[in-house]
Amino acid sequence: MIDTTRLRAETPATDGLIHFNNCGSSLPPTPVLDAAIDYLRAEAAMGGYEAWAARADDLNEVYDATARYLNCSPSEIAFTAGASDSWWRAFSSIPLAPGDRVLMSQSEFQANAFALLQARERGVIVEDVPNDGNGEIDLDALERMLDDRVKVVSLTTISMSNGAVQPAVEVGRIVSETGAIFLLDACQVAGQRPLDVDDLRCDFLCYTGRKFMRGMRGTGILYARAGVIDRLGHSPFVDGRSAEWTSPSTFHYADGAHRFEFGEQNFAGKVALGVATNYALDLGFDAIEQRITALSGAFRNGLGQINGVTVRDEGLDRCGIVTFTSEHLAPEAIAAGLAARNINVGAPGKRNAQLDIGRRGLDSVVRAGIHYFNTEDEVAAVLEAVSAVVGSRAG
Repeated sequence: MIDTTRLRAETPATDGLIHFNNCGSSLPPTPVLDAAIDYLRAEAAMGGYEAWAARADDLNEVYDATARYLNCSPSEIAFTAGASDSWWRAFSSIPLAPGDRVLMSQSEFQANAFALLQARERGVIVEDVPNDGNGEIDLDALERMLDDRVKVVSLTTISMSNGAVQPAVEVGRIVSETGAIFLLDACQVAGQRPLDVDDLRCDFLCYTGRKFMRGMRGTGILYARAGVIDRLGHSPFVDGRSAEWTSPSTFHYADGAHRFEFGEQNFAGKVALGVATNYALDLGFDAIEQRITALSGAFRNGLGQINGVTVRDEGLDRCGIVTFTSEHLAPEAIAAGLAARNINVGAPGKRNAQLDIGRRGLDSVVRAGIHYFNTEDEVAAVLEAVSAVVGSRAG
């Protein structure tokens, strides 16, 4: 069971704020905030390098905690500056030649798409796999599109723009029967659902710390399966942490996933992400998922009862992300109206998700991301506020 009273006491902003923007950036709990500040004070008291040496165990906890979460070895974990940073480091290290094929999902985020568009300019054939009628990746189409020229399959597990939870386990099973590398963006999964890289059969997995994991901004994780390392080429992201300069004309990469790290990092955020991951593990991801599913389901159902509001979520499996539009008011205006009532939501546009929002003929959507520290009373209050904001314009 989720002890909401305790969790809200450890999230002081909830006293005067309804935070439904956890899919953008959540509210770090007090232990996470304290860990970051404590580390910064150590740097100020003794020096940056000296704090790094003295607090090695605290810094390394992010590898151990993340390994417990993902069911992998700590040596397969790299700490990065965010999900986009992780994704780019992984993708840019995969050798791709003109004529090679890359398959991507229609749920891809803009940062991933930029790398894929650049690869297309180098002669790599980049194709998106169509969705089925439910808004999930079409598994039959994926199987038909796979051949020995496909080097990478890229999937974003949960769309940031419609909340659809993609069948990543099934995609992993299909891709594992080929020679392609499976690159999985789990940015909106981490912190709200369990993740097991053995079940997913992914070669790479990335996420950010600031969303449902409730870490600090400027933090991220890259999982790199041990077996994929030998298949990689050179990376443009290399320094003394990721490699060793062995002679004037030679170098070799660091072992395991550390080849993806830079020596200069957000060390306070690194300590905090280890604390945030253990915080979630202590709560239990089954309980977290159940709580988020119940709250977001109630919110989604309530939106459907408001005149002129259309829920824009897709997929058979839905999560804590709830999206909607109104025939009376633009999403940006709705978000502003809610903000005036101390309610945080987002309003992503097609520039963030051309393959989803753009293809559906929408300019933007209102996006709520509901977490386990939110309450039923808050759900009711936000529904009332949406009705008031939309109704005021409709009248």
